[in-house]
Amino acid sequence: MPRPSVDYIIVGAGSAGCVLANRLSEDPNCRVLLLEAGGEDDAAAIRTPALFSQLQDSPHDWSDRTLPQTHLQGRRIYIPQGKVLGGSSSINYMIYMRGNRADYDHWANLGNTGWSYDEVLPFFIKAETNETFADSYHGRSGPLVVSSHQELSSVTQRYLAAAQVSGIAYNPDFNGKQQEGCGAMQRTIADGSRCSAAVAYLHPARIRHNLSVISHAQVTKLLFDKSRVIGVQYLRFGVVEQAYAAAEIILSAGAFRSPQVLMLSGLGMASELENLGIDVRLDLPEVGKNLQDHIHARVRCELTQPLTFAPLSCGDKAAASRAYEFARTGPLASNFLEAGGFVKSRPDVAYPDLQLFLFGNLTPEYPEAGQASRHGIALTAYVNRPRSTGQVTLSSADPLDRPCIDPCYFSDPDDLRCLVAGVRWNLNILYGQAFDDIRGVELSPGVNIRDDAGLEDFVRRTASTTWHPTSTCRMGTDATAVVDPALRVNGVTGLRVVDASVMPTIVSGNTNAPTIMIAEKAADLIRKG
Repeated sequence: MPRPSVDYIIVGAGSAGCVLANRLSEDPNCRVLLLEAGGEDDAAAIRTPALFSQLQDSPHDWSDRTLPQTHLQGRRIYIPQGKVLGGSSSINYMIYMRGNRADYDHWANLGNTGWSYDEVLPFFIKAETNETFADSYHGRSGPLVVSSHQELSSVTQRYLAAAQVSGIAYNPDFNGKQQEGCGAMQRTIADGSRCSAAVAYLHPARIRHNLSVISHAQVTKLLFDKSRVIGVQYLRFGVVEQAYAAAEIILSAGAFRSPQVLMLSGLGMASELENLGIDVRLDLPEVGKNLQDHIHARVRCELTQPLTFAPLSCGDKAAASRAYEFARTGPLASNFLEAGGFVKSRPDVAYPDLQLFLFGNLTPEYPEAGQASRHGIALTAYVNRPRSTGQVTLSSADPLDRPCIDPCYFSDPDDLRCLVAGVRWNLNILYGQAFDDIRGVELSPGVNIRDDAGLEDFVRRTASTTWHPTSTCRMGTDATAVVDPALRVNGVTGLRVVDASVMPTIVSGNTNAPTIMIAEKAADLIRKG
């Protein structure tokens, strides 16, 4: 067997990979190699919060599309995933949201010992420096800076007033004692700049001599010694290279690429691998299955007054650029997402199954529609716990071919019902008295569309992803789970998966903070052996 050059190889420098690289290399006797398919995270658009839309379909994005979605009128849905140091935390909307207590208690009830809310809360706290809250739910000394908007815009204040009149109680902290309600949202922005996992965890760790980071390195398969994973093969600038680890290989390549690497290496549904001519090492039929994602729809409306962040005139753009470059303030220091809420689609739901957002600018109806050039707002709703599940499969045995991504959105019709309820919540807010003096033309769904059939058609025409794919390497204790509660891949040794793909079920909220928590907990598990 080749002599290992390091103790751990981490595949993927996304949110989870950056956390692991930092925490494992804290031990000076532990040698860590981090491999990332993308490049450095030094682009101005990554640093500047307001420019996140420029990162979509850029060199920092895998630019994935789903297969045509049967229940979305055959549309292929654009589903961004970061291909850069920091992964999706370097291109996302920077919202900090943990999910609901009941999500994690459900994981534990499924047999995943150690993953209840009370057991994962310490890892959320460990990760966080919260600039606003100092209580038993929040940390003040972690790497990840979580901040509040300095001053809520007049549009946001109207939104919160209208939401409360519509029956949504005010909640000052979605990540505290309870989730339900409306309120201001926190974000991973520090001193006016994006605080990605790379900024928070990786950059400080790169000075350590025991941590090596190789970018533009796409892992193509795992290397084995019998049933033990001992290394990886990767392609860098057209050259095939290999690296070996003495302790473990850790896949942190995300909900699409972690299962892709497993399947390319012969770990997956045997019949599918055989059909592609891939030698089967282990029949793991759930690799790539159970794909879950949050799907959203937007109510969009023009405003009669110029109260939103965009569009900016040429003079305004120059002033905004100066304010940002000299003081990290102004519109460019905002992610435009100041407030939102968690509500139930119907009274008998145990805990909120819808998340609401207010975009402080007129976002497109769906990503491919293009930007609007008018002042306005978008009120978004997404399904927190979709019942529809899809899959990620290989398109071929060629590791450079994209995987086939099929979320099967709305394959369970209850998700459509739930999202229509979310659209109705947002229409109720939009037509609250607080917006009466500034409400302009309703662009989506349109004032003539209010019946269930019309709203269902609107949702099918416009619904899109919220970039939160999970659960394709499901954690569990049953015979078909991909990883065990310690995140070790079942049936082999020396291999773990640590990223959003291990979630048994998707969480009720944005997935970046939970992914960082998973990696913090995984690092603790690994160090304890």
